[in-house]
Order: sequence, then structure tokens, then C-alpha cells
Amino acid sequence: MRVGVPIFLFLAAAGFHTALTASLESAEKEDTFVGLEQLSELQKRDQEEFEAAQMSEAVQDENTEEENDTQEEDMTDRDGNVEADQHESESDEDVDGMRQKREHLEANVEEADETTNLGSPRLPG
Repeated sequence: MRVGVPIFLFLAAAGFHTALTASLESAEKEDTFVGLEQLSELQKRDQEEFEAAQMSEAVQDENTEEENDTQEEDMTDRDGNVEADQHESESDEDVDGMRQKREHLEANVEEADETTNLGSPRLPG
């Protein structure tokens, strides 16, 4: 019996060691699994934040493009108004020139009428 007790103690210690090792490995695997779940959740959050940031940038880019388009339209309208003003100014100059020509012609016609009236006898009326 003396030989059986040390063997029994040895087998009990080996079994305890194996059970303890298995328990620790199980806990490590569980921690690793929980860690992976947490990591997965963090990655999902990061991905969502990244997508939100991209959407925000896209919206800002669209707003910037709209502002640029609006500015370009304003510039085009302003240029069109300047051209229209220049055209009106040219038209006004043309009208003024035509008016001066007409006045000059009327003055010449009146002078011719006066000259013709002076040279011809007036008929009593």
C-alpha cells in the first residue's frame, strides 16, 4: 500500500494540473473571443465613422461645387449685363448720331426752304 499512495498522489496531481491547464486555456480562448468581438465592434464603429466622414466630405464638395456654379452664373450674368449695357450704350450713341444727322438734315432743309422762299416772289394770299 505504501507504493499505491504516491502513485495515487501523482495521478491526482497530474489530473489537477491537466484540469487547471484546460481551464486556463479555455479562459484564454474565451478572452480572445470576447476580444475579437470587441475588436469587431470597434471596427464596425470605425467603419461607420469613416463612411459618415466620407458622406460629410461629399456633401461639402457638392456645396462647394454649387457655390462655384452660382459664382460662375453670377459672373456670366454680370458679364452679360456689362455686354448689354455696352450694347445699350452703343445703341444710345447710334440714336444720338442719327438724331444729330436728322437735326442737321432738317436744318439744311429749312435753310434751303428759306433760300428758295427768298428768291421766289411771294404770292399774296
